[in-house]
Amino acid sequence: MTSKSRIRSIPSLDVTVTSELIQDFVKIRVTEAGAEGVVIGLSGGIDSAVVVTLAAKALGSKNVIPIFLQNINSSEADITDIKALCKKLKLELIQYNIQGVIDQFSESISETEDSSELAWMNIKPRLLQTYLYFHANKKNYLVCGAGNKSEIMIGYFTKYGDGGVDILPIGDVYKTQVYQLAEYLKLPKSILKKVPSAGLTKGQTDEAEIGMSYTELDSVLYGLEVFQTDEQITELTQIPLSTIKKVRSMIYKSEHKRRGPILFKLGVRTPSIDWRIPLIKPKHI
Repeated sequence: MTSKSRIRSIPSLDVTVTSELIQDFVKIRVTEAGAEGVVIGLSGGIDSAVVVTLAAKALGSKNVIPIFLQNINSSEADITDIKALCKKLKLELIQYNIQGVIDQFSESISETEDSSELAWMNIKPRLLQTYLYFHANKKNYLVCGAGNKSEIMIGYFTKYGDGGVDILPIGDVYKTQVYQLAEYLKLPKSILKKVPSAGLTKGQTDEAEIGMSYTELDSVLYGLEVFQTDEQITELTQIPLSTIKKVRSMIYKSEHKRRGPILFKLGVRTPSIDWRIPLIKPKHI
């Protein structure tokens, strides 16, 4: 069975309107926070490329700081693409080689300690946020994330790593829709055609790690978003029920990543539960 006969496409974006709305979102959030700009971590992939391009359009190049953390797993293609994109957008790239930091961290951990491969892979994203927030604090900037809706919904990000940001401009945009934005923004073909990878280990690809293509994942997620049953999604897409159940399981298991720390409620009003205030500062304060 061909992919065309078994998978439907999710609705296409109005890329012009979406691009303008995201730019407005960035400008409003920066202004409301009393900040001066944004810091963005670049990976060489399509998500961060789209976000940094939209941020530069929204705020101007002088108010956007792109940062790239190089390590032993960084590819020359990613480094080349990042430098070319920053040059095109007239951004001053800040680049660090953090392999020495990773090595020192590794040496400080006893060899006898049990640690999974995932624990080691998550070191880089958490280090990245440390560098991003250092520069954000120094300049009174916000940290702008590049997570998309598909990966956020299944928890395909590092908690308090790349998920630890101030704003997520494409957080409600599916991965397959990110490509539509990228084409509209005329991103380089080398980025558009690149196989998605978190770059945490050599040869790692996102779709292999997730266990399905982004087209399949987005079709399932969209079906769930509009309250279709598993059976209805299968009938429309021919995607197996086992795949849909896998996506449901990933959503359930990762819900803690999409929420702040869970508080024990004791008082009349509790922070983040029923004692919340608007993000926009009231006039009387």
